[in-house]
Amino acid sequence: MAKRPSKRGPALLTAAAIRRIKEEKFVHFLNPGAVRYTRSLGDACGLKTIGVHWVRLKPGDDSTEYHFHHQDEEWVYILSGRGIAEIGGKKYRIGAGDFMGFTAPSQAHAMQNPYKADLIYLLGGNRWPLDVCDYPRIGKRRYRMNGDNAYLNLSSLTPVKRHRK
Repeated sequence: MAKRPSKRGPALLTAAAIRRIKEEKFVHFLNPGAVRYTRSLGDACGLKTIGVHWVRLKPGDDSTEYHFHHQDEEWVYILSGRGIAEIGGKKYRIGAGDFMGFTAPSQAHAMQNPYKADLIYLLGGNRWPLDVCDYPRIGKRRYRMNGDNAYLNLSSLTPVKRHRK
């Protein structure tokens, strides 16, 4: 993930300016088949608490490891191409004009591009100082605090009796 900007950027990004933003290749730490090419629009404008990204998913690639967030909300708007979204264990064909919104906590989700053309979409969501993200298929949990990540195996968690006031 790109570092967040420390100062304010332009409020307007023209289409030409967006095309000039260098695509960054992002390979998911837990899924080497999840490869995205991203232009971080929100970072270019100086947004700190909201991420907005233009994303290109090449044929054969996954968007991410199947996951869900406990604090951050996410959304996806398909600009062009086709793909398969898996949401809560069900698969859906997706294409240009489709929108997905994931509340916190959300259903587990990920996308794949099994087609011959690129899948291009806008991706956005919160950047809370703290988020917990579960990867149910591989039994991992990520804790993100102020941009630092720690991963652990879900099997190593020990339930603790809840105490309520």
